[in-house]
Amino acid sequence: MDKAKVKDLIDEFEAEVNNGGFDQYFYNSAGDGTAETIQALEAIGALHMADILRRAAAMFPGGMPPKERFDRQHVLLELFREAEAFEVLDNEFYAYPDDLGALLKKFVAS
Repeated sequence: MDKAKVKDLIDEFEAEVNNGGFDQYFYNSAGDGTAETIQALEAIGALHMADILRRAAAMFPGGMPPKERFDRQHVLLELFREAEAFEVLDNEFYAYPDDLGALLKKFVAS
């Protein structure tokens, strides 16, 4: 995965979760790249954030949300009617166990 793609995936992930939690991330198009975003987080060394996203994804049947947005939205509306379903993981994310900005800057510069 090239550096620009890694940066885009992480920027979208961070923006969506900060704006509306994992519910919003999965509901919007950024969630299309969940598996790739986990790989991007691991590539920059954000292992705690990758683990948080992996655990959020594992809440879906099959252990990963559908890649197609509308299929994923259907599952969200059916199984996770309340955004609070992801609240514990949202709070773990908001604690920023990894400094995404610094890790991403170091990764892009390398």
